[in-house]
Amino acid sequence: MTKKKRQNPSSTPSEGEEQSARAALSKDEIVRRWRKIKSSFPDMSEAERVDEFRRFWEFELEATELDPAADCLYSSTPIMRVFTICHDELAKGYLSFKGEKLSTHEETMVAVQDVKDSIAATICRLGGVVKEGDGPDFGYLPLDKPSSRFHGFQEGFGSDDHLVGMFFSEVSRTAAIQKVTAEWGQYGVRSEPYREGGDVHYAKKEIRNFNFDKKEFRKQFAKLSHEDRLTAIDDLSANGIQFKSKDRKTHFDYKTRSIPFGEGKNSRCFSYEFQLGHSKGSLPPAHEKRDGVDRIERTLLGIIAKHDGFVTRIQRDILGLPKPCMKLQDSENSYGYGNIQVQFPNETARRRASEEVFETLASDGVRFESEAGETLSVDEQIAKAHQELASKRKELDSSWSSLRSMQEFHRDGVAECLDDEARLNQREIEFKDFESEVAERLEELSREQTDSSDGESMCT
Repeated sequence: MTKKKRQNPSSTPSEGEEQSARAALSKDEIVRRWRKIKSSFPDMSEAERVDEFRRFWEFELEATELDPAADCLYSSTPIMRVFTICHDELAKGYLSFKGEKLSTHEETMVAVQDVKDSIAATICRLGGVVKEGDGPDFGYLPLDKPSSRFHGFQEGFGSDDHLVGMFFSEVSRTAAIQKVTAEWGQYGVRSEPYREGGDVHYAKKEIRNFNFDKKEFRKQFAKLSHEDRLTAIDDLSANGIQFKSKDRKTHFDYKTRSIPFGEGKNSRCFSYEFQLGHSKGSLPPAHEKRDGVDRIERTLLGIIAKHDGFVTRIQRDILGLPKPCMKLQDSENSYGYGNIQVQFPNETARRRASEEVFETLASDGVRFESEAGETLSVDEQIAKAHQELASKRKELDSSWSSLRSMQEFHRDGVAECLDDEARLNQREIEFKDFESEVAERLEELSREQTDSSDGESMCT
C-alpha cells in the first residue's frame, strides 16, 4: 500500500473536500482500515469491495487484492475500458430498432449523447468513474515520444465518439461491458482495451507469484506421476506462475512457460493489412478515415462481440514510416498491419467466430493462424484451405505487380526483369500444382462434411 499519483483529478471530489478527508485519516488509521478490509474481504459484497477500493483511490493510495475464488482483481488503480460509438452504425440501429431516422448532424449528436448518458449511468451504478480530460496523449503509447506502434483505442479507427470507464474491480468492468453491449451493441457500440490493456493481467500475475508457496508445492509435486506433473506445470503456466524442478532420478526438467498476454486458452489473433493514404499537411475527412481500416475493424469487432469475445489487445504497426508520430492519424501514405487479440468463453465460440470472420472478411485480407496442436473442425479446415489459397494468390499477384512496376520504371533492367518473369512463370506452374492439391483436399473434406451430415440425419 503506497502513495501514488492521481490519474484523473477532474473525476474526484473538490480539492477542499479531498484535503479535509485526507486529514481525517492518519497513517495508523489507514493501516487499520486496510487490515480490516483484508480480514473481512471474503465476506464483503461486490458493492462494499468497490466502495473501499474507490476510497483508497480518492486518497491517492495504492491498494490491490485478488479474489482467489473468482480470480478477479480489485484495485485502487482504476481498471480502464473504452466504449466506442460509430455514427453510421448508430444511425442504422436507430432506424432498425427505434424506427427513428437520424437525418441531420444535430439529430445524430443528440442520439450520441443519449448513448453516452446511458453508458455513464451504467458505469456509475457499478461504482465506477467516467474518465474526464483525456489530454493529448490519450490512447497512444508510448506517451512521451513518437512511435511506429500503436496500442488500444484510436479515435477515428472504428469509432467517432467514445467514453472511458474507470472501474475498481474486474467484476464491475465485466458487468458494465455486458450491460452496455446488451443494450447498445446492436447500435454499433463496442468495448475496446484502453492503451495496451495488459495492466490487470500483469497485476494478477505478480500477486499469484507473490502468494505462491513454492516450498509446499514442491512437496506435493514430488508425489505426482510424470503425466500429472505435466498437467500441474500447464496449470501454473496458464496462471503466470514461475516454477521449475528437476527429477533427480530421471533428470527430466519441469519448467513453466511464459504465455504472452491475451494468448491463453480459447484465444485467437485476427490480423490484417492496411494502407493509410493521408494527404500531406491535413487530416482526411471523417468518411475517408472510416474507409479501409475503419470498416474492417468495425466489422471484425462486431463479429467478436456477437460471439461473446473479449478483446484483450489491439495493436497496429506502421511499416516504412519515415518519421514516427504521436498519433496514428498523423502517419502519411504508409503501409501497416493490425492485430486484434481476443479471448473467447469457449472453443465453440472461437470456432464460430473464426468461421464468420473468414466468410465475411477473408476478401479484405483478415486472417488467423491455428494454434499448435489445435484440432480444427471440417468447416475450419475448409476455411483455412481457402485462406491458404487466397494468401498464395495474393502473394503471387503482389509479385507480378512489383514486376510490372519494375518494367515500367526501369527499362534498362529488361534482362533482369525477363529472368524474374521466367522465375514467376515457374512459380505459376507450381501454383497450379498447389491449386490442384488444395482442390483435392477440399473435395475430400466436402465428402467428409456430407458423410457427417448424412450420419447425423440417420441418427435423428
